[in-house]
Amino acid sequence: MLTGPGVVSARRTLGELAPLFRHPVPASRQSELVYETFSMSPQAPAGSHELLAATTVLHPGWLEDEPFMTRGHFHIDPRLGESMLTLSGEGVLVLMNRSGEVQEHPADPGTFFRIEGEWAHRAVNRSRAPWVFLVTWDADCGHDYESISPSSFRLR
Repeated sequence: MLTGPGVVSARRTLGELAPLFRHPVPASRQSELVYETFSMSPQAPAGSHELLAATTVLHPGWLEDEPFMTRGHFHIDPRLGESMLTLSGEGVLVLMNRSGEVQEHPADPGTFFRIEGEWAHRAVNRSRAPWVFLVTWDADCGHDYESISPSSFRLR
């Protein structure tokens, strides 16, 4: 995991991510952990193109017929992309552009992706082990989660 001064952790539960899934989340599973992030807080002023990094642990699990996944997002500035390196486990990187074209890229330890800024991206864990990956991005890219409606990723 990414550790040290300025590292902020966040946890996302099945209840919080319920809109991503086709099926309702049972009350008994609302607090089930789907993923955790450990990210650097920006230290430089806007416009400095500071490089940020985070590790994500996407836990294994399913809700009915859908595997656990991250929310997914576009970058507000499509000129600025993101890099992703799988550290352990395996999963699938799902990409979608604003025209609705989708791509699916399997990942296992050592797999590196350069995600162009005009592609929304979501991580999906279809395995039985945690998928741990490192991402880096320009602090000025901006994250647009709102454009990703619960069912907008055409490849689920």
